[in-house]
Amino acid sequence: MVKQKYGTLIFSFLTVLSAAISIYFFEKEFLFSLSFAIGSIICALCAYTEHLYEKEKDFQIEKSDFSTEMIINYSNVSLAISFLGYLIFIIVGIYFISLAGTDYQNYKGFEYVMIAIASYFIVAYLFKIFKLLKKVSQKDILIINNQGIILNSEKMLWSDIKNERLIKKQEHREHSKYEVDVQYLTLNYKNQKVEFQIDDLDQQDYKIEKCLKFFRAKFQKTDFRNPEKQERKTGISIFENILKLNDLFSLPEKELQKNLEDIRLQATNYPNELKSYCESITEFEETNLDSIYYALSENTDVWKEFLCNEFIRLFEIAKKSNQPKAIFNILEEIFYDSEPSSASRKVIDYLYQELSNNDDKIRLKALISVDSWLDEADFTKGNIIIQKIQKMTKDHNWKIRWCANDILSSYNIFTDDEIAIPFQDKLNAKLNNQYEID
Repeated sequence: MVKQKYGTLIFSFLTVLSAAISIYFFEKEFLFSLSFAIGSIICALCAYTEHLYEKEKDFQIEKSDFSTEMIINYSNVSLAISFLGYLIFIIVGIYFISLAGTDYQNYKGFEYVMIAIASYFIVAYLFKIFKLLKKVSQKDILIINNQGIILNSEKMLWSDIKNERLIKKQEHREHSKYEVDVQYLTLNYKNQKVEFQIDDLDQQDYKIEKCLKFFRAKFQKTDFRNPEKQERKTGISIFENILKLNDLFSLPEKELQKNLEDIRLQATNYPNELKSYCESITEFEETNLDSIYYALSENTDVWKEFLCNEFIRLFEIAKKSNQPKAIFNILEEIFYDSEPSSASRKVIDYLYQELSNNDDKIRLKALISVDSWLDEADFTKGNIIIQKIQKMTKDHNWKIRWCANDILSSYNIFTDDEIAIPFQDKLNAKLNNQYEID
């Protein structure tokens, strides 16, 4: 369904247009007219759906009937739209047969083609209507409550669920060569990825999303501060229930800060489990490590040794990975905001070695990363790292040359001639992403 500001107006216009065409052809071609009459009903239903979607965008779950649980079924309106759409194809098939006539002995090649197309439409869409009717009888498709999520009668506890969220995918719909946005509920359940299409449900996407966050937060309030109890019940790490960073920042400021404090509290109470959990992560696309590192980086005086070791560990994994981008994105959440220490110097020395890596991607990431770890005391021409970065203004890769120039320019210790790069590099940087190498 198209979700846009003017969707109601567009579908209302199409409703009137289809109705007018239906009336015009009513006496001349009844079946043809009937197709547009049904099309008019479909457009009217779409306009109504659009109106409801826009009208209820300020929905608040705390003030609704869903504060105990949300029971979601297939949308009757959506099923009606599908049914009427299939019915149009059946009518078109009957219309083709009426054009060909029933005198099959006088058929020519074209009439046989029409009959074949008509037969396909009638049989195929009758079968689709049969499948659609089975959906009508299905109840309680998706339930979200304090305990977890029930999907098609399968109960999944919050303690076993990770990274639940709504996503959009570009997909081809039937009989269309164009890609459209299709929405899914996606989550990880006991290390298995689960995806479920939500476009045809009777609750809007934003309601489902708010409901997921509401019940996840309720679960965390009751369970997150009782790790021993949770461990007995589920046998999983207490850190698995931490939200991803994007989900954390979608919370109100007060709740965000409370979640960050909870992460730091549990990390303080269970440092060994924290280390084990971080080291157990092997899939970095769907992980909450970014939230953990971000929360702990707000107190680097306490967590500097852990964070610095994690930075080097993940950088090493990224070097060997075929898809290092997700890992580098996580590393961006480790930031050092304390006085220089042996831990931070260990990271700087490590990145200095990686500035000579043969892989352009790794060399570029090391260059960008070392800039955020250096201290003002390092900003001298005599510093070996600064000298290495100056040499990188002559690197064979223009992105590395540009980044080296950009970093050194911010230090104000070199003249423009000493760190000069070709004009073409500056032009490329305006037209391309200079921080990523494909």
